[in-house]
Amino acid sequence: MAQSRSHAMAAFAFVVVFLLSGAPGARSQQPYGSQVADCPNKHNDTGLLGYFCSSGGGGGGAPSSSSSSCQTYLTFHATPRYPDLAAIASLLGADASSLAAANSAALPTAALAPGAKVLVPATCSCTGAAYYQRNATYVAVAGDTLLVIANDTFQGLSTCQAVQEQALGDAPARSLLAGQRVTVPLRCACPSAAQAAAGVRYLVTYLVDEFDEVGAIAARFGVDAGNISAANEMAITDTIYPFTTLLIPVKSKPDVSQLRSPPPPPPPPPAAPAPTTNRKNHTGVYVGIGAAAVAVLAVVTAVVAALAVRARRQRRRATAAVAAAGGKGGKGNDKASPAFTGGEVSVSISEAFSGLSDIKSSLKVFTYAELAAATDGFSPDRRVGGSVYRAVFNGDAAAVEVVDRDVSAEVEIMRKINHLNLVRLIGLCHHRGRWYLVSEYAEHGTLRDRLLAGGGAPPLSWSQRVQVALDVAEGLRYLHGYTRPPYVHMDVSSDSVLLAGGADLRGKLRNFGGARVIRGGGGEAFTMTSNIAGTRGYTAPEYLEHGVVSPKADVYSLGVVLLELVTGKGVDELEADGAGDPFAGMNALAGDLDGGSEDDAAVTRRMEEFLDPAMAATGSSCPREAVAMMVKLIERCVRRDAAARPGMGEVAQHLLMLHGVSGDGWHSSLEHYRSSGGDGGEQP
Repeated sequence: MAQSRSHAMAAFAFVVVFLLSGAPGARSQQPYGSQVADCPNKHNDTGLLGYFCSSGGGGGGAPSSSSSSCQTYLTFHATPRYPDLAAIASLLGADASSLAAANSAALPTAALAPGAKVLVPATCSCTGAAYYQRNATYVAVAGDTLLVIANDTFQGLSTCQAVQEQALGDAPARSLLAGQRVTVPLRCACPSAAQAAAGVRYLVTYLVDEFDEVGAIAARFGVDAGNISAANEMAITDTIYPFTTLLIPVKSKPDVSQLRSPPPPPPPPPAAPAPTTNRKNHTGVYVGIGAAAVAVLAVVTAVVAALAVRARRQRRRATAAVAAAGGKGGKGNDKASPAFTGGEVSVSISEAFSGLSDIKSSLKVFTYAELAAATDGFSPDRRVGGSVYRAVFNGDAAAVEVVDRDVSAEVEIMRKINHLNLVRLIGLCHHRGRWYLVSEYAEHGTLRDRLLAGGGAPPLSWSQRVQVALDVAEGLRYLHGYTRPPYVHMDVSSDSVLLAGGADLRGKLRNFGGARVIRGGGGEAFTMTSNIAGTRGYTAPEYLEHGVVSPKADVYSLGVVLLELVTGKGVDELEADGAGDPFAGMNALAGDLDGGSEDDAAVTRRMEEFLDPAMAATGSSCPREAVAMMVKLIERCVRRDAAARPGMGEVAQHLLMLHGVSGDGWHSSLEHYRSSGGDGGEQP
């Protein structure tokens, strides 16, 4: 009896475990995968080979237990390469008229705004590999890689892991050839039985955009954020990334309006005009106003005169203090009182920074004697470049810059910013008409010196260069979108990028003296100026020619820095190589990568010649597909038309994706082309 009860209990436990875990092949949710750039690893546990087939449900758009397909919707963005619904339909293997109907368009050939989001009706099927997908056919062009196809051309609707497994049969990624027809499995899924029972009819494959959050997406689609999180096996607070997909469980057909972010709130209504009074018999009023004006003018004149006398007295006291300290504080090792001590410091700083009443609460106000002591009397041995000296305060290194210009605007910006990739201002000092700015110290100097001068330091590896580029882009993205008010740097160059950290070098942006406030929203923010500054070779054409200041000017300058990072050449050398056009070689290579050349081996050879040869000495991998993506990104950043450049957020996205790219090293790729008969010549 006890034995039979034991068997019954064991059978019951097995049934419970079976029901809790689900039947083989059944899955009520799909995993969210974010490692889309790690192409050599399949990451199948996070669904990057495809969403797993479930046991089916029933009703609406969900499959029943006897069906392995369902109607669903994908999302996509219009691009210059795919500017209308007809082109998008051709790429994704969809019906153009169905796209037009789903997006309330009169004609599928009507041009769409760049970046416009569209809904793509599709039939999703469970394949023999037990993945849900919809297949599209794509013809590879020269310069294509699996990552470029999945994340650039198809915008993340597929993954490089899935394309390699299904299109190449797990053959090496370098076996992809121009002209080859590639089956691209598009990510889609059908509702599970549990989801269908809860009324879910469709799982929309949603392409994640920059700054997207689960809660905001849920609000647009009118669904519960918890349901989205559950459908993607994630928490509501988890970070979601561009070039990945989310499944949105909806109970009715989605509408294209749900893809758009809600408009900003309307501006407040204008203030009501002051009530008017009877215009008759104004003589007495005019006499009263005149008498009041005379009285006010007399009071103001008296106040101004008193303030002027006080200011002259303060300046005399300050000048006397400077004179008293001038002969004693030069070497910085004297115990005499330094210039501008006590009340004089506040008076001097307040006069220079009339809008910074709390300057001493946010920055340390140094005395000249403190700076002189920390720099050994501004010894030439402490000079690290230009007018910047290395100082040591209580064992901690800092940089002290001596400047003769007005620094009020620069200090105003630097005291407000707080970002890992922007140089932090520690304090300041004013002495004998000069300003001394004390900031954090970057022990590896400027990017320009590291790339061009060397100075005995080892060359930067490919991964280090991508990391520095990403750091600068993230710092600029913070300036453009997260400071209040937003700023444009306007002097981005390899000399304004400092290198800090240990073995893992990090980039930090400096030189905020030319930064400008911008007004407006998003990519439309701009201002105008007649005071053109900046560094030759890095300034955007619209700024030089018309004084237009916008975030796209920083994108242009960063594109030049990216070009220097990749080639190891300065602007002057690039101009000499291109007969006055620093972008000549890059544009030619970008054209080949976009299908201008059918000779893959020749394109690879030109890519190798384009790279900084010093990288070969680092022994690090330099993936061909990453170089191709970087070249294409630079070409977009330095376009003459500012509207055609990407935003800084998009630049940061691409660099983040590049940072995660791994794959064949450069020389193994060349060996493949030569061993396959692509090039019989000697290795350059």
